[in-house]
Amino acid sequence: MKPLLSVVVPVHNVEDYLEECLASLAEQSLKDIEVVLVDDGSTDGSRRIAEDFAARDDRFRCVHQPNAGLSAARNTGVARTTAGVPYLAFADSDDIVVPDAYERMLASLESTGSDLVTGNVWRLNEQGRQQAWQYRWLTADRPRTHITRDPRLLADRVAWNKVFRRSFWDRHAFTFPVGKLYEDTPVMIPAHYLAGSVDVLHEHVYLWRVREGSITRRRTDVRGVRDRIAACEQVSAFLADRGAGHRLRYDISCLRDDFVYFLEGLPMGGPAYRSAFMADAGAFLDRAGDAALAGLPAEARIRWQLVRERRTEDLLAVLDFERANGTGTFAVAGPPGRRRAVSPAVTGGRSASARLGKGDLPAVARLVDAGWGEDGRLRLRGYAYIRNLPARAALQSLKAGLVREASGGRPRPVPVRTVRTERATADSGQELHHYGHAGFEMVLDPGRLGPGHWLVGVVVAGHGVVRRAALRAVEAAAAQPLVHDLGDGLRAVLGYRDGRLELAVSRLPALATGHEQGPDTLELTGRLYGDTRPTALVLTREGGAEQVHPVRCGDGFGARIPLAALTAGRWRAALLTDGVRVPLAAAPELPPPAFADAAGALVVDLSGEPRVDRAETAPDGGLRIGGTGAGALLELRHSTLGETVA
Repeated sequence: MKPLLSVVVPVHNVEDYLEECLASLAEQSLKDIEVVLVDDGSTDGSRRIAEDFAARDDRFRCVHQPNAGLSAARNTGVARTTAGVPYLAFADSDDIVVPDAYERMLASLESTGSDLVTGNVWRLNEQGRQQAWQYRWLTADRPRTHITRDPRLLADRVAWNKVFRRSFWDRHAFTFPVGKLYEDTPVMIPAHYLAGSVDVLHEHVYLWRVREGSITRRRTDVRGVRDRIAACEQVSAFLADRGAGHRLRYDISCLRDDFVYFLEGLPMGGPAYRSAFMADAGAFLDRAGDAALAGLPAEARIRWQLVRERRTEDLLAVLDFERANGTGTFAVAGPPGRRRAVSPAVTGGRSASARLGKGDLPAVARLVDAGWGEDGRLRLRGYAYIRNLPARAALQSLKAGLVREASGGRPRPVPVRTVRTERATADSGQELHHYGHAGFEMVLDPGRLGPGHWLVGVVVAGHGVVRRAALRAVEAAAAQPLVHDLGDGLRAVLGYRDGRLELAVSRLPALATGHEQGPDTLELTGRLYGDTRPTALVLTREGGAEQVHPVRCGDGFGARIPLAALTAGRWRAALLTDGVRVPLAAAPELPPPAFADAAGALVVDLSGEPRVDRAETAPDGGLRIGGTGAGALLELRHSTLGETVA
């Protein structure tokens, strides 16, 4: 049977990773594939591994050629695929393809008729896998889209997370540029523009292995920087005939993404590298002009203007300052309306500055602590300031709180008290500005707000500038829900929506308030509110297992669950009312084995595993953790270093 997909894999001196890569292809859920392995003059054991794999699986075959580089190997592989195979893909020989990636990608193309499909990417290194930054924006599928409608696809510049319709590939006679580094960009960006439509999958399809040693060496490589800038110029020239807007948008993306990697390598590069970067990047800026710089934030405009003026030593001083104080830290000079960002790293007759726009002085608002008072009101403590405008005095940091429903509507003002704090300055990671009066305290009364999803923000004013910012967690790991029952079935949950602080006030249909475990059963009891009269309790375990138990209704409700039915694992609970499933909330103080999860929903778990239910900072600065469950030893493991503390 003729395959549906041809996969081209260039191979060169990757014996440590090749077996894992080829296994990921062999184990694809889409079986109708052919894999063309192009051994590009390997001098290690890669050729033997490839040949052995091809001998075991007739879907794989090897092609050998003298070393000519990645582009030449890919082009050879495309030429050696079977004629008439409708789809084409590429994989690098040290990477891994997700098991069902090609099945999902072909299904998408078959459904939409698009010319290519691209998918999300994991970045793989010695510490494990992380989301590739180029695809952080990918949170939902986007079938039949296009780069002109979604410019974020300008970051999608690699070949190996895609499947192409072969007729599209051949119609435009795509080939990779031989003898060049960064060979993907001058093919992938034109492919995006030439496609009639593109499918984008938000689920991951590929694990991109990042070998740190090779990155450091390439970062200051003269050939590397020249090839990268040349590749971007080639794409920019291609876009010149497709309207000024497309070319300008791409030029800005190069200054924002592609070239930054090499710019930040200047301090570690030698004279030849610095000369090559300043000459080629400077020429790019001379051609791109002021319009490209205008699309960048102030700190980037300062950097790139120095490149444009070929002021290498001043640029190195700015980069050194930013390493100590963080990118985006600068002084502000001039009167309102004519303010400029000025780098304090450059002194003497010529400054390094850029005109400020409104977006260049954003507000920062962070929640440090939250707690419910005995009066049922929510007390918030945090800090808010306008970045790069110091808050040394209270009048430099006037604040007001705002809440509004997530669905829209007018914001409601909330009184705020300004307090002193050293936390804001410490968290800012810079030493140029002091934000000592950025602290605030705010009190919210959920009873007065009423049911709804309320977003919380802060307005900050100082130095003649007014800014509004959503309140966010100091750290993502600290963004945990805070549940409080207000009485009579009214519940408030402080949590986060897309990183923004949100107070959700809702009326519960039911609340689990107690349980009793006998020899054979677990008896669950609770309150009912309003007209809720459930007929069944539905327990669902992760993985899809489900069980249904009858419910007794009176003043409250009760359900008897056989312990034998509660096999290992965590079961989530819902009530069945008039054929509709309603999530069952639990009282926060309910102990295991039927207890409230972090969001306040009922969970049943008989495993007895330890469960952390509180964490706080001790007076000595240590972390105090408490909870329930078996085990007397707590072990902490560092996610990066792998070290453990018991």
